[in-house]
Amino acid sequence: MAVMSIKKCPRCGNKKFYRVRRDKKRCSKCGFEFTSWLIKGIRLKRKKWKEIIEWFLLERSGLWISKRMGLGKNQTYKALRKIRQALVFDVPKEFSGTVEVDETYLGGQKKNKRKSQLKKDKKIYGKESKRGFGTTKQPVFGILCRSGKVYAELVNKTEAKDLIPIITKKVKPGAKVCSDTYRSYTGLAAKGYVHRTVEHRKKIYAKGKNHINGLEGFWGYLKRKLAAKGGVQRKYLYLFLSEYVWRYNYRKLSFKKQTNRILKLLKFSG
Repeated sequence: MAVMSIKKCPRCGNKKFYRVRRDKKRCSKCGFEFTSWLIKGIRLKRKKWKEIIEWFLLERSGLWISKRMGLGKNQTYKALRKIRQALVFDVPKEFSGTVEVDETYLGGQKKNKRKSQLKKDKKIYGKESKRGFGTTKQPVFGILCRSGKVYAELVNKTEAKDLIPIITKKVKPGAKVCSDTYRSYTGLAAKGYVHRTVEHRKKIYAKGKNHINGLEGFWGYLKRKLAAKGGVQRKYLYLFLSEYVWRYNYRKLSFKKQTNRILKLLKFSG
């Protein structure tokens, strides 16, 4: 995401200016003073960005924020989208120790979908969605470290060739990896990991410290949050996924620290 401070005067185009006070600049040619960030066409003062971020953290809707702040709906929705795009970059680089891996599917239950949506799904995929393997829902793969942080991304399929490369990229060799007995995880031991499994099909969900209950808990949290949105378009699903991964990872930070962290991401990411 291209995020930058304005590098020329908005009034005369001069590229030389002076910093006169916090986040405020004065043009050396025409004397015009301005305080704004330009984020792919969004021009807002830092104070406004901070306020939007605060309402975003409180999970207010875009329409509510627009009315509250007196901003246009399109401008507000675009700003919220940029915030979510910035959160995509704020993920753990690598996991070690004991980690859990699992896959799930997003897309809502059939009983909650309108007939028009069911017809659309059938038109796109040539069949109605079903549960489990072969579903037309969006697959998601996740990794959770027992220290508390999680990583998740949308994947095309959940075969070994899709999941193993993600694990080898995000998890240090020698780490203990806990999973269910899904076939895609079979080759983990050969990749240098200590692989432990639990047999969910036999309703065995834990063998001492070998379980994926932490990641299952995150999936529940994610699905509840998405359900509360009343549905998310698939093309924007990755943004909402990154949002709730970020919220989960930094849930213990104070509200002020969360706000400042997002401000820094907006200013320096990309």
